Amino acid sequence: MPTITADHLHALLASEDRDAALVVVGGRAEVVPSSGERAEDSLVVTTRGAVIAELDAGANDEDLELLAQRLDVALDNLGG
Repeated sequence: MPTITADHLHALLASEDRDAALVVVGGRAEVVPSSGERAEDSLVVTTRGAVIAELDAGANDEDLELLAQRLDVALDNLGG
């Protein structure tokens, strides 16, 4: 089961916080606001701005799924 899914990216993009981040804490991914406190053991996977820069304005669900898969593989390669 993947840690990062397209649903996480949808939530990140839907965030009203322009600087929100997708982090992994204790093996679980979650979207956190830029002003929120993060656990010491959290790992920032990507930010809202980075996802927007990576995808075209016309990005669709398939594009988000592919990006989620790439991020999940990268996380696995880190041992996360």
